[in-house]
Amino acid sequence: MKKTVRFMAIAAPAALMLAACTPPNSGNVVSANQAQQAQTVNFGTVVSVQPVNVQGGNTAASVTGTIIGGIAGAALGNEIGGGLGNDLATGAGAVAGAAAGNAITNSATTVQSFEWTIRLESGQTISVIQASPTFSVGQRVQVIQSGSNTRLAAA
Repeated sequence: MKKTVRFMAIAAPAALMLAACTPPNSGNVVSANQAQQAQTVNFGTVVSVQPVNVQGGNTAASVTGTIIGGIAGAALGNEIGGGLGNDLATGAGAVAGAAAGNAITNSATTVQSFEWTIRLESGQTISVIQASPTFSVGQRVQVIQSGSNTRLAAA
């Protein structure tokens, strides 16, 4: 029992440390804190578009993969040695397993997206990565900003 408690005390924090590394992607999904909040809207024209891959687009899957990998790695490391060596092997196994689980999940959750280059009416040029909706080069779009979030919508 004592060994299990020690195992979990090492494995859980190691797995959670690597769990929050996922970029956002979709322009037609907003967070709850953006609903019914004033957002800044600028207008611009699409000047170019290129496909990009966004890695780790599924936060829940990434967290799950990281945690499962961390627990599996800690379990394997826990089988090595005794005393302090066992503790170190368990911790190293947890970190390595969490990293591997995160990497595997991120590669499995890579999604196709687009990088939109927009020339704003102010003359400034910006780039926004989002999967949908899609636009054509030369199309006028809304650039909607709320805090650090930016998304595009048809004008």
